[in-house]
Amino acid sequence: MKIGIITEDVCSLPEKMIEDFGIEIVKTKLYFPEWEKFPEKNLYQLMAETKATPKTSAPPPGDYLKAYKKILKKFEKALVITVSSKLSACFNSAFQAREIFEEPEKVFIFDSYQAVAGQGLLVLKAAELIREGKEINEIFEILEKLKKKIKLFGFLRTTYWGEKIGRISKKMAFAFNALRILGVYPYFGIKEGKIGFSGFNFWTSDEFEAMFNQLKHQAKKGKIRVGINYTDNVDIAFCLKEKLEKDLKAEVLFVSMVPPIVGANSGPGTLITACYNLE
Repeated sequence: MKIGIITEDVCSLPEKMIEDFGIEIVKTKLYFPEWEKFPEKNLYQLMAETKATPKTSAPPPGDYLKAYKKILKKFEKALVITVSSKLSACFNSAFQAREIFEEPEKVFIFDSYQAVAGQGLLVLKAAELIREGKEINEIFEILEKLKKKIKLFGFLRTTYWGEKIGRISKKMAFAFNALRILGVYPYFGIKEGKIGFSGFNFWTSDEFEAMFNQLKHQAKKGKIRVGINYTDNVDIAFCLKEKLEKDLKAEVLFVSMVPPIVGANSGPGTLITACYNLE
């Protein structure tokens, strides 16, 4: 194959899938001293116990530079699919790395305008297109259309972590908590590359049922492909997969834990899905 894929760990794909497709992962940065003191505890346990806020950052250009060199030893071209430039400096780091790379004409950077499962679905589609023998220009064209079709749903148990880190405004956090008191379950999504409220679930306050209802609504438009991410609620995530496959005949491509940088922003109990309709 002529084209190799580079993306960040934010795409939240399972390790085996990353290995099978030969995807090169650039890791984001997490600084959480409490975790270093108690490595035997998991991230979410420590966040809940200490209420401390981890610090996060995008990879520096040097990390992308290393990825370019590594992937281009195996492939003729590198396709870099970054997390949304409206959410992170990853795109800028990847771009700066290409500017100083000795063969910039071999590096092609695509802004996903997505994150987590949404970004993961785009990466898998790119891998599928590469195996079909598609050229880079055609891949870009298809991904550009697909990223606008992907719907992402995120259910949080609390806005505490997002607010502390600055991802969620105080105004948005107040609205979230007020709605929950009224029995309405608001969900988050990505619109034009930014995270915000996408809608409200009036049917139930149960996160499992709320998520299923959103995907059921999407499935009315045709068969859906789905990616599922979780923080520390693995049982719910796999139960959702089973129900989607059984009741909606959905094609669930992956179920995986988000990387620490995403968990630090969303907190324990977060459930995320992304989907798109097959044509």
